[in-house]
Amino acid sequence: MAKKEVVFGIDEKFNLPDSLREKIKEEFTDVFHFVEVNGDGELGRLADPDVFIGWPSDKMLRVMPNLHWLQLPSAGANHYSDHPLLADHVVITNASGVYGVSGAEHILALILAFARGLPVHIGQTAKHIWQPYERPVLIEGATVGIIGLGDIGSEAAVRLKAFGAHVIGVRRHVHDKPDFVDALYGMDEMNQVLGKSDFVVNVLPQTDETEGLFDSERLSCMKPGAFFINVGRGQTVDERALALALRNGRLGGAGLDVTYEEPLPKTSELWDLPNIVITSHSLGLSPERLEKLAALISRNLRNYRDGKPLVNVVNRKLGY
Repeated sequence: MAKKEVVFGIDEKFNLPDSLREKIKEEFTDVFHFVEVNGDGELGRLADPDVFIGWPSDKMLRVMPNLHWLQLPSAGANHYSDHPLLADHVVITNASGVYGVSGAEHILALILAFARGLPVHIGQTAKHIWQPYERPVLIEGATVGIIGLGDIGSEAAVRLKAFGAHVIGVRRHVHDKPDFVDALYGMDEMNQVLGKSDFVVNVLPQTDETEGLFDSERLSCMKPGAFFINVGRGQTVDERALALALRNGRLGGAGLDVTYEEPLPKTSELWDLPNIVITSHSLGLSPERLEKLAALISRNLRNYRDGKPLVNVVNRKLGY
């Protein structure tokens, strides 16, 4: 019986260390034929892949007509869920679970930065100014609204509860409220959450439903002086409306790990606002992320080999 072909799509954003790739290959060498492709210039190496691990380009997708399963290295799947070159039968899985802990700690870092006035202190440090920050905020007792209670949002909620915050969440399905949130709301009740929250954490994926969701009207529902944290997708936020709310003092500050265009253009007004922190899509970085990602890939290859359900299957209609 011929071995099924599995492709590692290697690029500057996804390149497991040789040791991790070899470990994966060694476990499955009896059932899978592994091919490594680095860019569109190596399309000739593809025979008829069943599985692709990585972010395939359009040219790659065109030469893989019999692809059955696409394993993404990211939690987000918005670019591929409705991709016209991916047949309906192709199963897409994402890397949800790999970035939960680092994502939660990143959220906490941004919240703490604004709670203790670190953007102000950093600016003063550069100018050699010794001046206490007179408007600190305590996380204990503060209300934190988490919009999107997936892996990252849930991990953040657990840690925020340990800080003594009142945590309220928004997600599509409101049944079975988890213990780590104090209240749970549906997407249609989001404005209520925004009006109650001292910190709003957006962890939503990019879908047709969430595109531009945080516009001027939505941002105006937030408490005056509240802080907005976006670690979901930049396309969910109207950046002009956000910049205006930050400039006129309607919002106390914003922590952005993602932006509409990445890298954020040097001409963007967001760079120059004093009450903003931009962290350049760094949420997923951690010392263990590649080991966790390799373990997830191995687990799913094992399930694929054994005919068991794959982990982290993306609902292609919803986009996540």
